[in-house]
Amino acid sequence: MEKAATTNALEYYNYDKVYSLNGVFNFICGARGLGKTYGAKLKAISASIRKGHEFIYMRRYKEELQASRDTFFADLIEEFPNHDFRHSGNKAEMATSHTRGSKDREWKLIGYFIALSQAQGKKSIAYPKVRTIIFDEFILDKGNTVYIANEAEKFLEFFNTVDRWKDKTRVLFLANAVAISNPYFIYWNIEPKPGEEWITKDDNFIVVHFPTAENFQRGVARTRIGRFIANTSYADYAVGNVFKDNSDAMIATKTPDADYMYSLETKHGTFSLWKDYADGVWYAQQRRPGNEKLFTLVINNMSEEKQFLLPNDRLLQLLRNKFSKGNVRFDKPRTRNSFVQIFNR
Repeated sequence: MEKAATTNALEYYNYDKVYSLNGVFNFICGARGLGKTYGAKLKAISASIRKGHEFIYMRRYKEELQASRDTFFADLIEEFPNHDFRHSGNKAEMATSHTRGSKDREWKLIGYFIALSQAQGKKSIAYPKVRTIIFDEFILDKGNTVYIANEAEKFLEFFNTVDRWKDKTRVLFLANAVAISNPYFIYWNIEPKPGEEWITKDDNFIVVHFPTAENFQRGVARTRIGRFIANTSYADYAVGNVFKDNSDAMIATKTPDADYMYSLETKHGTFSLWKDYADGVWYAQQRRPGNEKLFTLVINNMSEEKQFLLPNDRLLQLLRNKFSKGNVRFDKPRTRNSFVQIFNR
């Protein structure tokens, strides 16, 4: 049996503890270059060789997927000297090395390359041997790409297509520490706190790891680029695993004298709005009063109890004006970041 060798100058991420917690949705958010993808590929391919399991490697859009697919096996050649690998379209295949040169060489299916944006068309396909889904770069960095509408729910639909209610499939969500305001953290209410390395939820169905990776950091510090970026905000994010949008800016506890105004339902959650008339500061928080006056920004959720607010509605314009002048305070970074996304649109 082949054993993956440690060939990298910097250690790659070890999944042993994550697997020991037996989670279904496993989120690993670590420093750039920590080896999260490399370690996940080793686990998935080793399971294919030893147990005949298959895997799915997922990216958000087909353009990202194609670039990753073409080089997926490039860094694994030395790890599995008794096997060769290739992709045939969007299928990952494997053959034993002793069959090299054979005209009738047999290539075995071990995995699939799938873009989440195209996953709706995969509902009729069966994946009985798939045991692992690797969703790489599930958190977007700033750029031209955007999240898919209702992305977390779309992923859930695809997961059920693969798992078929059999509890056989593990998901590895991999990303750099970019933004706590992403569809998955919002949908499942995952809120990292400073110094917190592990989060488990719902009887370990969700396992979240923010690895400190001290050995990795020390290795980076010995490199020239590591010394060059030391003590910069980029180093905090790329090496130190600090989320860019997890600062304390505009975070404050609601004053006792603040009066409740209304609650606002958004795609990122529902928040109550309060105003302290003494200084004119507004407060937005996730905790909601029992008797609410509820408005919604989600048109499909409008009802007799919830009035839909158009972008030019006076109520929303007033809130936007207060926000733009820095007169709104938030209970948590996730609340603040949700409003940033609302007003950016």
